[in-house]
Amino acid sequence: MATLPAVPSPGMAGPLVPGEDAPAAGPGFIAAYTLAQIGAFVGFVPLLMVLLPLKAAALAPEAATLLVSRAAMWGAVSAGIAHLVAGSLSDRTQLRHGTRKPWIVAGIMLTALSYVGVFLARSPTELIAAIVVFQICFNILFCPLVAVFADHVPDRQKGLVSAFSGLAYPAASLFAGLVIAMALTGAAGRSIVTVVAMIALLTPFVITKLRRVTVVTHPVSAKGPGRILAALVDHDFRCAFASRLLVQTAMSLNVLYLLFYLQSHSDVASRLPGLRIDAVLGLLIATSTTAALVSGFAAGLASDRWGGRKGFVTAGALLIAAGGATLAVLPAWPGPLVGQMVYGIGVGIFSTADQALIAQVLPVRARIGRDLGVMNLAVTLPQVMAPLAGIVLLGSAGWSLPGIFALAAALAVGGGVLVQGIRRTL
Repeated sequence: MATLPAVPSPGMAGPLVPGEDAPAAGPGFIAAYTLAQIGAFVGFVPLLMVLLPLKAAALAPEAATLLVSRAAMWGAVSAGIAHLVAGSLSDRTQLRHGTRKPWIVAGIMLTALSYVGVFLARSPTELIAAIVVFQICFNILFCPLVAVFADHVPDRQKGLVSAFSGLAYPAASLFAGLVIAMALTGAAGRSIVTVVAMIALLTPFVITKLRRVTVVTHPVSAKGPGRILAALVDHDFRCAFASRLLVQTAMSLNVLYLLFYLQSHSDVASRLPGLRIDAVLGLLIATSTTAALVSGFAAGLASDRWGGRKGFVTAGALLIAAGGATLAVLPAWPGPLVGQMVYGIGVGIFSTADQALIAQVLPVRARIGRDLGVMNLAVTLPQVMAPLAGIVLLGSAGWSLPGIFALAAALAVGGGVLVQGIRRTL
């Protein structure tokens, strides 16, 4: 994307380009931001990993897989649009007032209210509609929260802060597995605990005072795609986008179909007769999450110290592939346990390194929210592609669930290879 030299915004002295010349992020900010990231993921992961499959099974016992696929697909479409819009709007708030917090606060309240709709859904159609509403509300919160990372964290600290904020997905998965799936049983109690935990974890960040960030503007030529998708003109951004798209599709397939895989293609019911299937799911989630917590933290620190974020992203993707391949060929226990452990190590390494890498390939610093909204399509599109693949392959094509996990492995390998196309040394 052709750009003109950076020009300071009118009336702003001493322009600061986020991520390049920003002062170091202090321990207070890192702690509050880490908790906020965990809180956001707590608001999202238990719903899709545990609450949605169980709700679908209650509403449509004979077609739960199909219902989950449809709800996830339409929810992801809504999430992608909402993320783009929220990103662009929060950019304007950031430029005018130096903060994205109004959008984050509004998103917290709306996300909490959206859980009521999921709980009250009494038909498959109502459940799909409730998931759509949830995704819109959640992305009003999530997009500006992600943009804060690029706003406030200098490049030299991106691995460190990613190491901490990268704990968010594994921690939320652990919460989903141990608390929501194993410790609690009722739908109402599970929903209330999830919402309360989300709000409690986000509150310290909301009340934290952040320094004002003054950004420079980058006038962009009229060539190329429309303003919203302008970042895709940049080669490195495209490579990072394609890599994330494939790996996230692999991860989405794992999240969506693991419960059904355990029910129909593994021998856990006979090998672990004392545990409910959803409790076994919780055990596997806890195993993969623990592995991700350790590997992700180590990868974030190492990528700051040694560089080579692309190598870490590739390594994580290949381990995710190895975990999926294990489930595809070893359904007998303890195959699923081993597969999820390897998968978790890969998720931790990939998620931490990829977050830092993405923040460094953003082409227009004055439009961080907008471009992160575009990049987020590499997360939301897999939530469309994964259930759509399930509908087509498991339904029309007659695939088995081990075949789905083999597909996930192949996609993760592709994502690990594509990230090496980034030309910059990262």
